[in-house]
Amino acid sequence: MIQRDTTLPASFKRTWLARFAVCTLLLSGCPWQSYLQKHSGLPPVAFQGKPTLEQLMSAVNTTQLVKQLQSQGARLSVAGAPTLKAQMIVDQPRKFRLTAGLFDFTATELDFGSNDQLAWLWVKQQPEPAVYYVRHDQLATTAARNFLPIDLNWITEAVGLVYLDPAGHHEGPFELENGRYEIRSRLQSPSGEVMRRMIVDDRFGWVLEQHLTLANGQILASVKTSQHSFYPRHGVSLPHRVQMQLFPGTENQMAFQIDVPKYQINNNVGDASQIWSLPEYDGYPQIDLSKVTPPEVGRYAPPTLQQQIPPTGLHSNQTRIASPRYSRDLLNR
Repeated sequence: MIQRDTTLPASFKRTWLARFAVCTLLLSGCPWQSYLQKHSGLPPVAFQGKPTLEQLMSAVNTTQLVKQLQSQGARLSVAGAPTLKAQMIVDQPRKFRLTAGLFDFTATELDFGSNDQLAWLWVKQQPEPAVYYVRHDQLATTAARNFLPIDLNWITEAVGLVYLDPAGHHEGPFELENGRYEIRSRLQSPSGEVMRRMIVDDRFGWVLEQHLTLANGQILASVKTSQHSFYPRHGVSLPHRVQMQLFPGTENQMAFQIDVPKYQINNNVGDASQIWSLPEYDGYPQIDLSKVTPPEVGRYAPPTLQQQIPPTGLHSNQTRIASPRYSRDLLNR
């Protein structure tokens, strides 16, 4: 009678034992789970049970670990127009710049930025194109507030670097459906006091939506973020899709979507003297919005893009948890 060798190959044993160990660690939690999350690219769970307002604020404010942020391979989508190659760069707290164009920036179509002193907006395809700018300290006290009624510092928060001031006026958390919480805050803007509704994920503390509303109910801005990834080296999660609407429902609303495949964190590259300077474009005058006569009809009249977020941006807030990466990829995160 022939006896079969029932001994398992050594390679199979090693594979089975490794899988068993991983499953055991994931189920057991404690320090081992934290270790796996840190070294696999998975985001840590922010809350155990319903969080307090202070816990929510602490989770949201982890993005303040990011002092500098630069996109790599970003694209800007606007309804009715070709997708543009874009570059977004942030240097906290006031410096922000978004440029976009065709053909690897050989033809810039959009330039929106802010430095410590002023902010500007230039859109090439406009009936009367110009570089419109305004000093930050003049925005709330001059005619410029009719054109830019929101605090421009909010733009950096809109793209994911959100901050909830512990000394501010906040209410919540209010529990919503589909695993979300809402925080309501009162903020000051060039238009006066505004209410910010912030929608936060109940597991990871990701900010999924923000809506700025005046006392009369008019929405100044709305932003939805999705496709979040966790960057373990920096201990922060960032969205890779940002859908933004400025002045929705008005004659001059702006709407666009930014998709960012990859970020560079706390290591901006480029000539700072050029990046953060008011741009000059041949044939386009520089116009100070603080000295422009307000429009007689309608409250807002900044240079516009298009009227709607493109159809590809109308999906719900789907989030992407970063899957385990090779160590080479983690070094770039």
